[in-house]
Amino acid sequence: MGSRTGVRALLWDADGVLQHTAAGWRDVLDAANGDGFAEAVFAAEGPALRGEEPLRTALTRVVDACPDAGVGVDDLLGLWERAVPDVDALALVDEVRASGVRTVLATNQQDHRRAWMRDVLRTDDHFDDVFYSCEMGVAKPDPAYFHHVLDRLGLPPAETAFVDDLQANVAAAAGLGIAAVRHDPASGSAALRREVQRLLS
Repeated sequence: MGSRTGVRALLWDADGVLQHTAAGWRDVLDAANGDGFAEAVFAAEGPALRGEEPLRTALTRVVDACPDAGVGVDDLLGLWERAVPDVDALALVDEVRASGVRTVLATNQQDHRRAWMRDVLRTDDHFDDVFYSCEMGVAKPDPAYFHHVLDRLGLPPAETAFVDDLQANVAAAAGLGIAAVRHDPASGSAALRREVQRLLS
């Protein structure tokens, strides 16, 4: 699956593209701990995604502020270990890489999830280059995220492509001249293959 469009590097998002998480996190957390608890948990992740602090530190504040929540920090950290790799999608990454197109992981993750993906799932093994937002100090859809990636790759936008499940991220990349497509997680790996083929052919 080589590129006939001049694309030399394909950027891949992780969540919603290469791995999927069971729905209902917020409902489960709110049911067990009261309305608004889930929102507080996920809001706490924001700074950690940008590498401003460890996720454990952020979640400790949330738990300390809700002593009756009935859930501990380790319980919350475990939520980010529920993602299931899409083996067909990862096989597609490998296929693209074997064709000579540079494969690039471009994902928003905090330190806990990054370590789990890297050490347990071995996600990094499928890619030539990896860009975790927590290591960069900036997260998608900030254009600075993509500028950082392009600078590190040494490629112009016209020689890169990008697939993500969030329209805001796709729009940010496209605004810089990167060929970008939104992947609907519900459409499955067959649709992902078609989307990637369109980017490369």
